[in-house]
Amino acid sequence: MDINRLEEFVVLADCLNYSKAANLLFLTQPVLSRHINDLEKTLGAQLFIRDTHKVALTPIGELAVHEIGGVVEAYHKAMRSIKLATDNLNGRISVGFLGQAVRPFITQFIRHMGRKPQLQIDYTSVAELDTLIHFVDSGAVDVGFVTHVETDRLQGMETKWIMDDSLCVAVPLGHPLANAGRVSIRELSGEPIIVYDRDTNPHTAIFHEKLFQRFGAEMNVIRKVRNVESGLFQANLGLGCFIIPHHLLDMARDMAAIPISDEDATISLHLIWKKSNTKTAVQTFIREFSKFYSTEFGE
Repeated sequence: MDINRLEEFVVLADCLNYSKAANLLFLTQPVLSRHINDLEKTLGAQLFIRDTHKVALTPIGELAVHEIGGVVEAYHKAMRSIKLATDNLNGRISVGFLGQAVRPFITQFIRHMGRKPQLQIDYTSVAELDTLIHFVDSGAVDVGFVTHVETDRLQGMETKWIMDDSLCVAVPLGHPLANAGRVSIRELSGEPIIVYDRDTNPHTAIFHEKLFQRFGAEMNVIRKVRNVESGLFQANLGLGCFIIPHHLLDMARDMAAIPISDEDATISLHLIWKKSNTKTAVQTFIREFSKFYSTEFGE
């Protein structure tokens, strides 16, 4: 029997609504109805009582929820175990990164790892920090390179510090600050500031809020953006200042990027992975990258 049909039954039994269940399963309602009818014929029993007002489980349906639910759960557990064993055997992991955040070294590292066939790595470039954190948390990727994160807020994660990077403020070439050699966070107090939207990028937004609080400066928010490209675009239009890490200076080539003078106004780059991730290749990757970074970029 097709496991998909059993999963469809479990979802419908949970929803007791054909339309809602069909949407969750990415099926049309007639297709779901036909599949449930086929399952009932196979079992020789009616599983649901249907009328124009409601859907309810029959006594046999109640029994089937318990038995079939256990089968579906056992199936997925078995598939996860097999995939984990296969990945461990093949030495394969997935690594996610914010494209620009690791640009100075990711290409070199990929070439370096190409000479080590015992570890197979699938790389995924992700546009937004919080999306990447979600991917690691959900298991979509095994290891992630992240910035702007207070690692104690990452529940269930292991972390490894890689480096600290200084901050700059990006403004148009004609801006009053454009010719300043350096600027402090206090000197930005009250200046129109473009920030990340807290709804879509909470980690980065909170980082900047706490940065201004730490130096007793007023954050005069004038615009909120979803990503660095949008922030730099609006800053270049003269709508406000936009704070970026030093490693993103290439993205602000047609702008003035003034270093922030406060010594502890920095961001950290970390590797993160789930504590529950038992793939041996994850630890191999952490060791290889740490050794590579120390050799190529360490002081």
